[in-house]
Formats: sequence, structure tokens, C-alpha cells
Amino acid sequence: MARLWEPAATAPRGRRGRRGLAVAALSLGLVVLIGFMLLPTWERQRQYAGLRAHGVTATATIAYCATTSNNRPASVVVTCPGTFELDGRPVTEDILGLPRPLQSGDRVAVMVDPHDPHTVYPVADVRDGYQSGWLTQDAAVAAVALVLLVLVALSQTRAARRGPKPGRGVRG
Repeated sequence: MARLWEPAATAPRGRRGRRGLAVAALSLGLVVLIGFMLLPTWERQRQYAGLRAHGVTATATIAYCATTSNNRPASVVVTCPGTFELDGRPVTEDILGLPRPLQSGDRVAVMVDPHDPHTVYPVADVRDGYQSGWLTQDAAVAAVALVLLVLVALSQTRAARRGPKPGRGVRG
């Protein structure tokens, strides 16, 4: 009887099929996890590209800041509505991407998309800050999942190439 730790090529045909199905399911799960983890980063990169292309700078005055924790213990979401002028009229929007809360009345240079005033980020973050790159917690988790996916693919490729050893039959 084949054991789960035996190479796929030496396992009986039914066992190889189930193992292949398990590997396919694991691989699909890892691909979905990678996509899910990188989706917010891709969206932020798209917003930053738009801001770099046609964003305008403004000075926002912070009304207040609030912090909340999401489902990750080390992750805190900072919400700071700020008021700034856009095309000569005052606009109040949440300033996205702030690394820490600011005090009421603080002023911060922001970049805003004139076509979508809801997209407001600090100028320094849009140009070259930490969050504008791919070095985020989600990207790190996605990188680990990608390494696991590559290891699964390599292990299955190696097992398929090895095949059964000469002189060793599979007991049934």
C-alpha cells in the first residue's frame, strides 16, 4: 500500500490522482491568496500613478484623527479628514496613507486627483514614501505564499521525474 510520503510516480494510480488533485487545490488556493493580498497594493499603485500623472498639490488642514485596529494585531488604520481647496472651493476628504495620527489643526501637503477628489494622499507618500512601494505587510505575505507555491511545484516536478525505482514494485 502506498503511503502519503511516497513519490507520486510510485503511488498507485488512484492515489496519484488524489495527490494531484490535492496539489492542484493547494496551488489554486495559494494563487488566490497571492491575488487577494496584492489587490490593495495594485489599487494603490494605480491611484498613485494617476496622482503622479495629473494630481495637484494642496495644503490640507486636519479636522481630527481617529485610529482603529483591523483584524491584524499590528495593523492600525488611521482616519484623518482634512480640508483643502480644489478649483477654488473647499473640499473635505479623508487623507489616505497617513502613517500616524496628526493633531487637529495640523497642516499637511497632499496630492489630490482633480477628477476624483476622494483620492487624497500625502505628497511625500505619493512621490517616494514607504507605502508607495511594494514593501507592505500584504506584499510580504504574498511573497511567502509565492515561495510556497514554487516549492510545491518543484516538489511535484521532482517526484514526477524520478518515477518508480527499478526493482521496486508497488505493492497492491
